[in-house]
Amino acid sequence: MVRVGLQKTSLVDYPGKVAAVFFLAGCNLRCPYCHNPSLVAPPTGASDADDLVALEEAFAFLERRRMVLSGVVLSGGEPTIYAGLPELAARIRSMGLLVKLDTNGTFP
Repeated sequence: MVRVGLQKTSLVDYPGKVAAVFFLAGCNLRCPYCHNPSLVAPPTGASDADDLVALEEAFAFLERRRMVLSGVVLSGGEPTIYAGLPELAARIRSMGLLVKLDTNGTFP
């Protein structure tokens, strides 16, 4: 089951938009200044996953708030290492929401 960190509302992550943020676990770097170090290595135990929600739960939230939100920011960790990223972005777009990708740029 895919789980994501969910920030329900952000006024800063997508300039000029009201957005939700999906934080995808896993990263190909180990930056000492990372602002999401708990997402660098995918969660292995229940305590590691306490802040994550099931992807379907995150989409249920988007469905309830789609008239308020303008878009969704896909962040991480590093979202481009997630194999299902194109499908995830397409599903968000099919809801009429914009998608912004925050990436470290190492996996184009």
